[in-house]
Amino acid sequence: MSDCPLPEYVDTRKIFINEGSVSGSIEIGRLIRIKNYLAGEEGNVRAEIQFSVDDAGRRRIGGMLEAQFQVQCQRCLEPLQIMLKDDINLVLVADLEAAKTLDKQFDPWINEDTKISLANLIDEQLVLCMPIVNYHRSGPCSERGNFSTASGSDGEAVDSNDPAKSPFAVLASLKK
Repeated sequence: MSDCPLPEYVDTRKIFINEGSVSGSIEIGRLIRIKNYLAGEEGNVRAEIQFSVDDAGRRRIGGMLEAQFQVQCQRCLEPLQIMLKDDINLVLVADLEAAKTLDKQFDPWINEDTKISLANLIDEQLVLCMPIVNYHRSGPCSERGNFSTASGSDGEAVDSNDPAKSPFAVLASLKK
């Protein structure tokens, strides 16, 4: 993949007929939606995108992208470096009605204009492939305790049936 910057847009009237492709990098500052998930603007995104028309006349957008940037760990709230890889497999459609008639195996990319914004396309793909929760898989924050059980202030598991150790014991005393 090339490290030259991706163009701002491609013209759908030409690129599909010529079965063109673009590859390169894009600044994170141009990706509006994914910036909301990041802990900073450091990182890089590289993409390779091919445009073609299949036998059924569908305008296909394919390729792959790779991104590396920092997000916030949901356990310790410290920065966490993640790497995303995703395959792009879309069909260009003009409107929502055309998207509804598309076979279920295809994902639509709705674009009414003759220009496709590559930043918007890459931004959407990155948001869709982001993990739901980001956390350190190893290191100090993952070693602090067992996150699958409730734990007391000292880190030991709490038995909710033992009234002396139950976190709800205070509520029970208020009830009396």
